[in-house]
Amino acid sequence: MASLVGSFLSFILHPEEAYSLLSLKRRSMVQARNLSPDPNWQFCYEFLNKVSRSFAMVIMELGEELRNPICVFYLILRGLDTVEDDTRISPKERAVLCKDFYKVLRQKGWHTEKHGSGAEKELLKNFHIVIDCFGGLAEPYQNVIVDITQRMGSGMAKYISSHECKTVSEYDEYCYYVAGLVGIGLTRMFAIVDAVDPTFCSKEYLSNSMGLFLQKTNIIRDYLEDIEEGRTFWPREIWELYASKLEDFKDPANMEGATRCLNHLVTDALRHVPDCLEYLAGAKDPKVFNFVSIPQVMAIATLAECYDNPKVFCCKVKVRRGVTAKLVMKSTNMKNIYQIFYRYAVSIRDRIPPQDPNASQTRQALDTIIAKCMSYVPVTPDLTLANRVSLLLFAVLSAYLLHRRKENAGEGTIWRRGGVPQACDVLAVVAFFAVMIYLLTFFGLQFVKPQYNSESTN
Repeated sequence: MASLVGSFLSFILHPEEAYSLLSLKRRSMVQARNLSPDPNWQFCYEFLNKVSRSFAMVIMELGEELRNPICVFYLILRGLDTVEDDTRISPKERAVLCKDFYKVLRQKGWHTEKHGSGAEKELLKNFHIVIDCFGGLAEPYQNVIVDITQRMGSGMAKYISSHECKTVSEYDEYCYYVAGLVGIGLTRMFAIVDAVDPTFCSKEYLSNSMGLFLQKTNIIRDYLEDIEEGRTFWPREIWELYASKLEDFKDPANMEGATRCLNHLVTDALRHVPDCLEYLAGAKDPKVFNFVSIPQVMAIATLAECYDNPKVFCCKVKVRRGVTAKLVMKSTNMKNIYQIFYRYAVSIRDRIPPQDPNASQTRQALDTIIAKCMSYVPVTPDLTLANRVSLLLFAVLSAYLLHRRKENAGEGTIWRRGGVPQACDVLAVVAFFAVMIYLLTFFGLQFVKPQYNSESTN
């Protein structure tokens, strides 16, 4: 009930988000109709939605050539991740399973009921279906998936017995194995259909940054969940500057140190943004652009929610559903992406605590992002929504006042000399003239070509 009330209030306060949510729902219905009727593929997409709705949404919008390979790629890596996370098995045994997981992709009929829980357990129980779908992919896609699965499994095995990242370098390496390699594999798949800049396959640091930015955002946001499950991904080199134990950040008495550590980690994540923007600018296929851009804008929005926010240490911080829908609907071209990153970078910069020990580094990282985006941010504001609301109010108030004039004809009211006008009539007249002033002053700006901070409008 509380969530329903919250959603209702959100729509009242942010009516434009309701339109975005409805549009997004309509898009998902169209996606579902475009899926293959083959029962094996139906299973894959069903479980893709069960294990990750956010990635399912962007994967299902891809063209058919890429959609199936990337769906299988994600499910295979999810299966590997489930094995790695199964702490009921000894670290030594898990390390062997992770290293050899790529081999099961060539073993028709392979499945297991030993690992995971919920949807992940069901996925591995029916993994032979995923393997069948993998076998039906074109050989170039199979080669990429096997290679990335092998490299990721070996990397995961390296960190199974470690239990933590001690240095920032180890933190970067861990994120490379679990997320950077995903970006590298996806880039190689995109290159097969010429959907990205062909030089990106040799610029693995760009693909790696795409993965690291997403993974670090998740690690920052999921502090409480990971601590309660015995996982410690925050690097010791950073957190030990603010506490003797990582668990101490849950104590409200340590909130100052906790938020300073949080801000430090957000600053570290922000250094990957310039590479991410460069990568996004090189995506040539519109559907691939949407696929890679949506997670990135959600990451910067999530970091903005997390920055200097003590709620990270007591609950899971999320971007409001309506905001998510708006970001998804707007992530259609590079100009919009620059504007989104600019807005969130400015939002974080405006909230930097002066006493924060990393304030100058945070400001420098954000200034770099802002400078990269500045050329694509219009000087004139977007008044589309305000103009629509004003026209609606003009129509409603006009109808009301005309009705009141007709209703009170011949009486001593606000429309004739003498008499005492009713308060609602006075408010309606004031509101009507306020709307008229707005329309006369600002309405025409929507027909003026937006001016930018420079002539570069890639």
